[in-house]
Amino acid sequence: MKTEEYSLREKKHAKTKIAIMNAFMGKLAQNRFDDISIREICRDVEVAEGTFFNYFPEKIDVVRYFLNLTSSKMIWKAKREVRDGKYLHLIDAVFRQLSKEWSNSNLAYQIFLALLLQGERPKKMAISALEKGLAFPGCAGIEETPSLSLGEWFKECAVSAQKNGELPPGTDVDDVIVSLATIMCGTLLVTRFSDSDSRGYHYMRQLKALWRGLGVAEFQGK
Repeated sequence: MKTEEYSLREKKHAKTKIAIMNAFMGKLAQNRFDDISIREICRDVEVAEGTFFNYFPEKIDVVRYFLNLTSSKMIWKAKREVRDGKYLHLIDAVFRQLSKEWSNSNLAYQIFLALLLQGERPKKMAISALEKGLAFPGCAGIEETPSLSLGEWFKECAVSAQKNGELPPGTDVDDVIVSLATIMCGTLLVTRFSDSDSRGYHYMRQLKALWRGLGVAEFQGK
């Protein structure tokens, strides 16, 4: 991406925010969420603790930011894997990317547990085009990818799939979203002590069963 259109202050702000996130998630890949010290994160990134809270008012906000940022990357990759007009295949492609992102089972489990203990749905975090471009420099054009949660993205795809005839008329889109969330979270928990290949296999297996059960034509008889 072209960063010259941004001021030095804007670039420093984005780079610091991403550095804090990377340091935090690196710790979370090996430790429990509650055991992560903000002081240690700030020492590693070389920022003051006050700076941390300027970016992330709560510790859980780092996890929320990570989820929103990586959702953009998974959506970006899925769009390059699947041709336009195949929305159920786009959902499948995001799940394949999700399996790769969750290759560290402790990271996936700690994220899930931390959010569960919050007792509320994950909040959406504001992410600028600059932040997306700097976080994923190898993903050309990712700054144009919409900042959506996976749940929002799945709903958009499901609505579009129904409009173009991929999903049968009368399909309850909200039920589809609940089923996708169940597959996403349930498979993560069940396969926590398995390898990433097993997780990817079960994602695809459960999605195929869902599409078949909903009466999607191309999955009938498979």
